[in-house]
Amino acid sequence: MRVERRVSCRGSLVIAGQRIHVGNAHAGATLTVEAADTTFRIHDGDQLLTEVPRTTTKSIARFKVRKPEPPRAAARAAQG
Repeated sequence: MRVERRVSCRGSLVIAGQRIHVGNAHAGATLTVEAADTTFRIHDGDQLLTEVPRTTTKSIARFKVRKPEPPRAAARAAQG
């Protein structure tokens, strides 16, 4: 199964309740995660970034990345 995740500003992503650190160089990027029975493989395009053992048995709840929220300052200016 392949799903997409957006990397946080701290360089990590969460899938099935498991936090995986991929590095600050990828902060804000959308990466593809390939889920297997015992591992997660994180890809940036065709490049394999890392493969980590799966430590959780939870199912994957989200399959696509949500749109980012608009900046809060711009949202307030639009209201007022």
